[in-house]
Amino acid sequence: MVLAPDHVALTSLFAAVAASFTLAAATALFHRSAGIAPLFSVLGGVCAAVLGIGLVLGPGDVSLAAGRVLDFSPLTLHYDGLSGAFLVAVGLSTAAASLSIVGSGPRSRIEGSGYPLFLLSMVLVLGASDAFSFLLAWELMAVLSALLVVGTRPSGPDLAAGYLYLAMTHVATAAIVIGFAILAAGVGGDLAFAAWRAGSGDLAAGPRDLVFLLVVVGFGTKAGALPFHAWLPRAHPVAPSHVSAVMSGVMIKMGVYGLVRIALDVMGGGPDWWGLVLVVIGASSAVLGVLYALMQHDLKRLLAYHSIENIGIILLGLGSALVLKAHGLPDLAALALAAALFHSLNHAVFKTLLFLGAGAVVHVTGLRDLDRMGGLARIMPVTALTFGVGAAAISGLPPFNGFASEWLVFQGLLGTVASAAVPALARSVAAVTIGALALTAALAVACFVKVTGIAFLGRPRSDAASTGHETSGPARLAMGFLAGSCLALGLAAGPIVTALMSVSRTVLGEFASAPAGLAAVTALPRPAGSGATFAAFALGLLVCAAAIGTASVQRRRGVRVRQVDTWTCGIAPQPAFQYTAASYSKPIRLFFHRILLPEREIRVEYHPGTAFPVSIHYRSQITLLLEDRIFRPGHVLGLRAAKVARRLQGGAIQLYLAYTVIAVLILLLVAR
Repeated sequence: MVLAPDHVALTSLFAAVAASFTLAAATALFHRSAGIAPLFSVLGGVCAAVLGIGLVLGPGDVSLAAGRVLDFSPLTLHYDGLSGAFLVAVGLSTAAASLSIVGSGPRSRIEGSGYPLFLLSMVLVLGASDAFSFLLAWELMAVLSALLVVGTRPSGPDLAAGYLYLAMTHVATAAIVIGFAILAAGVGGDLAFAAWRAGSGDLAAGPRDLVFLLVVVGFGTKAGALPFHAWLPRAHPVAPSHVSAVMSGVMIKMGVYGLVRIALDVMGGGPDWWGLVLVVIGASSAVLGVLYALMQHDLKRLLAYHSIENIGIILLGLGSALVLKAHGLPDLAALALAAALFHSLNHAVFKTLLFLGAGAVVHVTGLRDLDRMGGLARIMPVTALTFGVGAAAISGLPPFNGFASEWLVFQGLLGTVASAAVPALARSVAAVTIGALALTAALAVACFVKVTGIAFLGRPRSDAASTGHETSGPARLAMGFLAGSCLALGLAAGPIVTALMSVSRTVLGEFASAPAGLAAVTALPRPAGSGATFAAFALGLLVCAAAIGTASVQRRRGVRVRQVDTWTCGIAPQPAFQYTAASYSKPIRLFFHRILLPEREIRVEYHPGTAFPVSIHYRSQITLLLEDRIFRPGHVLGLRAAKVARRLQGGAIQLYLAYTVIAVLILLLVAR
């Protein structure tokens, strides 16, 4: 490795990141201990987070090149503030996910070794400074993540999910390659992003628009945005929980990073319809993602759909930034982009927490069906508490981090609506999108009331839910760290957004004299007064909570407590008296029936010769518009076309020679 550092300390941190993940991979492959390799991965994640903070706040970037082969460097890296913003998310998520599996052996040594290499591949994606390096790291990330999804001994459903993921991610990669080829052709074949940045203004409008649409398809697929999301709710639930946490928390953010890097940093933005496309995709992803999540009974599948929802919220901020930049509003554009970056960080934290909580439930009880859970807070109090914090954060409730970043996204959309410089059509789209975002926030609250209430409260609905125990110590420590991070990021939103505003303005190419952080800090809702007043207010809330908890404990000492069953009109309480996941979400399912297209089946078995039922079986499901009405018929047509094409390969050399002669004749006719 030949280093050409702009900043020695940051370069040393990168070396520590690469060495930690490499040692983790080697240890997992050759060492039998289940605790050493994850600890190296934890160290790598911590170093990545520190490196990211240094890049966001520090004065210098990091440039590296890995050797030379035939006078060509196969891996050229350059980390700047934008890379740093995503590195912080990658570091926090991977450190916590790796900590949660300390002491737990992987399904196989190959998977144990592939996991830290997968983490390293995301770090390389964030630093790639030319097309070859980017695609090399991108493909490594795709292949390793697919390996971790299906495992070395996959079952039928796992293998199907892995094939779908690989197929869609390679279609996305093909779109990215074509877009990169157009950009490279515009600068004489140079593959460096810096050359593209310098020459993007010389590219004609048509090719620029085509490149934008290609990268939206390519990076939008990796991000899991509609309509490119079909792989996400299938792949994430079947992967191990710590892998699901990293994939949902940060891997899909590589798609967001790619969009920001190419559309804004390299190409410098474009016409306002670029932003409107992202706003429409974002609004659709947010609303449909949360609606589909509400209808799910599988805990991990439900969380996967919420990833689609939050990617939609991030795209709303990114789309607003493109629209505002197109109309010469740099301050509002920087605020909107900072909102997208901040929500990317926040989502990485609380989604990793939620997937680790779901993994703890699955590990202890073996359950993923909400209707078989219940009462888990009694046997898993730490998991219930930390999961509740994550649920409050993803629902956008103050004082947690999800509220701060969603409020900033609202600010960017409101700025678009209020600006007279923005055309009426764009303002109308932004106004409708504000309503969609508000609806998304409300439905997210309803969804996580359902999840926490049905899974952790009430009475156990199965033996597995009543005989479990708390998860391991490292997993509890990881979830506690992430829960504390949700609160800390929410309380420190002002300074964080100030730093992200400077990154946003650099990406947008705007260095106006307006204070970069002031607009963001004043945009956040906060008590009247100075920052010290706000800090004192937050500290007062924590002190009050501690005082109430202490008083409650003291009051219980020496007092006899009599526990009785809940009054149910004289009938012994039964788990069947509680709300199920289907019954809780039924009013919402009926209200949005034109979108969800629900179907239900009721079968009643009676005592012979009587009107008294023996059992009642109820089944309901919704129709996934894109998957069921577009993708599945398209898949069937593709298989039929493949069967027709297969007939052309008869195995006869004479037939193949005939094909060749016919092709030559056609070429001669065309060339004439």
